[in-house]
Amino acid sequence: MQKLAIIIPYYKIDFFERTLQSLNKQTNKEFTVYIGNDNSPDDPQLIIDKFSTNNNIIYKKFDNNLGGIDLVKQWDRCIQLSNEEPWIMILGDDDTLSENCIEEFYKSLPEIQKDNISVVKFSTIEIDENDNPISEKYEHPTKELSTSAYVRKIKGETRSSLIEYIFSREKYLKYGFKNFPLAFGSDNLAWIEFSECGDIYSINDAVVYFRMSKSSISGNKNIGMKEKTKAMYLTKKYIIKNYFSYFTKDQRRDILKRAYKELVWSDNKNYVERMWIILLMIKHISIQEVKKYL
Repeated sequence: MQKLAIIIPYYKIDFFERTLQSLNKQTNKEFTVYIGNDNSPDDPQLIIDKFSTNNNIIYKKFDNNLGGIDLVKQWDRCIQLSNEEPWIMILGDDDTLSENCIEEFYKSLPEIQKDNISVVKFSTIEIDENDNPISEKYEHPTKELSTSAYVRKIKGETRSSLIEYIFSREKYLKYGFKNFPLAFGSDNLAWIEFSECGDIYSINDAVVYFRMSKSSISGNKNIGMKEKTKAMYLTKKYIIKNYFSYFTKDQRRDILKRAYKELVWSDNKNYVERMWIILLMIKHISIQEVKKYL
């Protein structure tokens, strides 16, 4: 059995061949690809057949579309296709990997296992529909507390998305992905839980290319910002209730300030939760600063 399962929740065919092509070009092919077709109108079978000779690919078409209703449940049922590999990567059907991604993962695995690390991430570059880079290369400290990485993300000092991570099956089975609207924030919370507030190991010598297109959730401007903002608030609410003690005083302040703004913007009549956040802000932030939000 391979050590790594690469899960692809499939729905869009537009860039799917490029995704499989990037897997076919990997310099280390010690992985199995599991493709879960979310009842897409576009049959990917011919593309899959093109690459299945040189790759271990397991394909299943589901009878119903689930991703449009509950994206986290679609991730879960695609993972259930896999075969108990100890490591899992969820790759978008339009994203690609540099040729050395899997090779660099296996090179780093002895150190990852020695330090009991459960979450691994790659550097990333955002690309457009024509594969042109539209961002800098985002690199990260080789080892960084997941709590610190989360705060850097919400402060806009870095980026993070589901597809650039490899994570432990054991921790996934223990915690699962929490379900927020549109799955916004579900992955950010997962890295805190899967790492148990410990270190994330970063591989900067390989790149995951994250595609921004009109057909992707991240690139689709028609998806309501209010729902996205609500999901971001709900993620912070969960973190505040369950993991706040793992953050520094300054990090708590950053989380509370953003949580209050997101709550007011997405649900400005929820006075009970507004008061709850205000009381926490008074505890962690000076009265003078709190007054700026009132």
